[in-house]
Amino acid sequence: MSEAAAGVCPRCGAEASGRFCSTCGSPLGADAGCGSCGARLKPGALYCSECGNATAERPRKTAGAHLPWILSALALGAFSVVIALLVQRGTVPRTGDMTMTGGLPGEPGGAPSAMPSMEELAAMTPRQAADRLYERTMAEHEAGDMERSAFFIDMGLQAYAAVPPEEVDADLHFHIGMLRFFAGDSTAARQRAERILEDDPDHLLGLLLSARVADFIGDAETAARSRARFRDVVEREGGVPDRPEYQAHARLIEGALDDEE
Repeated sequence: MSEAAAGVCPRCGAEASGRFCSTCGSPLGADAGCGSCGARLKPGALYCSECGNATAERPRKTAGAHLPWILSALALGAFSVVIALLVQRGTVPRTGDMTMTGGLPGEPGGAPSAMPSMEELAAMTPRQAADRLYERTMAEHEAGDMERSAFFIDMGLQAYAAVPPEEVDADLHFHIGMLRFFAGDSTAARQRAERILEDDPDHLLGLLLSARVADFIGDAETAARSRARFRDVVEREGGVPDRPEYQAHARLIEGALDDEE
């Protein structure tokens, strides 16, 4: 009878070849039998196909097999810590019960406000943490620190990717669109504007983002059309509609209106 190929002993789990295990002496290959019912075992079988009895200890995984999971866990932990540290470095306070929706926070030259404690930060939802990073990006960009702004853009986009689908709204699309816009990805930014306007053709944030992207890529016709619709909506409503996302981005909207005058 020919020797069996190298494999694992079904009885003790040791690496083995030939007809018998050199560690425990158990038969290998076609000669291997279940220690419980005696049924023939397939080479390398961990359980008997007849009685279900375990035929050997499962081979231990090497440290290298666990490495991807270890690295993933470390990366997730590092990402959470970085978000916590970055958010604590400063942003502006909200007024009343305004939701965390961002905008260009603070007054020019204003000092950073007191930050929440680590316990409060840990209680934030993914959306709240993502919006804080968006605010930091806008603040750094407004201050002219492009290097720090770019760093917060990457962190913000990662944070928004963790937001549950049921929390995705026009304000979130606007935030991601602005982050993509400042990252130089005009195609992705335009897609976010289109997503907003598909649901609401008169949404001011969608029109504002559309106009900015159009300016960036040199599409004068789309830029003019978006701004004209933006102005028409405000005139038709007798002012900026009272919506939470408009309140949070009041400076951007007022700035766009001033440009029209």
